[in-house]
Amino acid sequence: ESWDARAEYAWGETGDLGALSFFYKAIDDPIESIIVRNPLNFEGSSSALYRTYFNNPNEAAVQGFEVEIRKSLDFVGLDIGEYLSIGGNYSFIHAEVDRTAIELARAQGFFGVAAGDVEQFSGLASSRRLFGQPAWIVNADFSLNHPDWGTKATLAFFAISDVLDAAGSATIIQDGSVQSMTLDRYVDSFHQLDLILRQTLHVEALRGDVTLKASAKNLTDST
Repeated sequence: ESWDARAEYAWGETGDLGALSFFYKAIDDPIESIIVRNPLNFEGSSSALYRTYFNNPNEAAVQGFEVEIRKSLDFVGLDIGEYLSIGGNYSFIHAEVDRTAIELARAQGFFGVAAGDVEQFSGLASSRRLFGQPAWIVNADFSLNHPDWGTKATLAFFAISDVLDAAGSATIIQDGSVQSMTLDRYVDSFHQLDLILRQTLHVEALRGDVTLKASAKNLTDST
């Protein structure tokens, strides 16, 4: 079930725009990735771990907002300014789902303390980030669009927060005790800068246009 609301204001002759959007999504039984340990593999290394997918029986909620703006540079006093623009958007995403009862029970068993010890772990939080959902995304660009030249050029910036790649879990051995615990695994946040060039040429011999496109990705050499 998805609800979206958007308000935008456009002005000028070159596509200047400001917009604000809100969204809310409810997801039943979301399919998520989980990392488990093969109980037949007694290696202590990560070679015993493998990824699988499951339906989380809890309902997930994804909500947030997006701010978007685009402005031409026709105010800079140069003739080419009307063909230049800057723009970007920022999205904030709160995506959450409750952990399953098995996740919580196994974690409590693993982090339990022996008699007389001081408890330093009270248990996993009852909810966590939804699989595959970032906390925020940023896009920005500086663009040239000159129809008389047939030229389009864009310098595009992209950044994203860390993303839950797989939920952790605990491994139960034959006697019913918890053998090991695998923590939630995230893909780290990163950013990158791309350059995209497009040139359209009219070729009379072909009685049409030819478009050439070139792009250079990840100019910042981001990991």
